[in-house]
Amino acid sequence: MMETRDIASWVYSGAERRRTERKVLRGSAQLLLPSGNLVETRLVDISQGGLGLVAPVNLPVGTVCEVKFRSALFGNGTEALVVRGRIARSILSGKEGGFMIGLEFSNLAPALRDKIKRYVTP
Repeated sequence: MMETRDIASWVYSGAERRRTERKVLRGSAQLLLPSGNLVETRLVDISQGGLGLVAPVNLPVGTVCEVKFRSALFGNGTEALVVRGRIARSILSGKEGGFMIGLEFSNLAPALRDKIKRYVTP
């Protein structure tokens, strides 16, 4: 299995990779696509700019979607968080058994942005 740093390198590259710190975030998440279809995914990591996920399908870059997940890091863990974003990367990973998805947040609520910043900042 890839190390988290290797996964982040696959999902994020270039200037964005240097701009934001990432931290491991494990769990399940659902992507709601514009078609109304739900895609079950696995969380890999989070940064102030977005999420790293593993999906069973290749999603087109630029696709706007919502991601729903739970994490005790952002509340009590029982309430679902829903964030909007855009697919920035989708790369097949045999080791992860799916497509490594880089999702960039859009219109993130300031309170959630602050929580993410506190979580990922060393």
